[in-house]
Amino acid sequence: MEETRKTGKMRAFILLMTLNLVLLAGIIIFLAAEYGKKDGKYILYIGTNDKDTYTQEIPMEEAKNIVNEICVKYVDGYTVSDAKGAWVDETDTLTQENTLVYIFYDVTEEQLEKIMDEVLRELNQNSILIEYQKTEYSYYSGRQG
Repeated sequence: MEETRKTGKMRAFILLMTLNLVLLAGIIIFLAAEYGKKDGKYILYIGTNDKDTYTQEIPMEEAKNIVNEICVKYVDGYTVSDAKGAWVDETDTLTQENTLVYIFYDVTEEQLEKIMDEVLRELNQNSILIEYQKTEYSYYSGRQG
């Protein structure tokens, strides 16, 4: 009888420990997936001067609309802002241009490549500057309750 009680207690202990491990794993998965994502942030710097004429052939708002339409084909969201950029070309000529800056979270390199390939073609660009930053972020939805 004493042996049966010990076996029953051991089974209860093992079951309790298993449940605790499952609960702990669930909490860890939730925190990793929902509370603070540790991932990357991509920033694209897209010049608006035509690669052949070195002048802006497409007005800024139209260029932004073109890139926005391309982006929504491949990603769920982005942030865009206008900037001024400058660079020295292969002939040592300083070129200044209006620049579109796009920021992306929750995006893959494949999605970005599709966006950039279309943007290069549509805005007649030689290249796009890509910045990648390791970052931690979360989406705040306000206090509940």
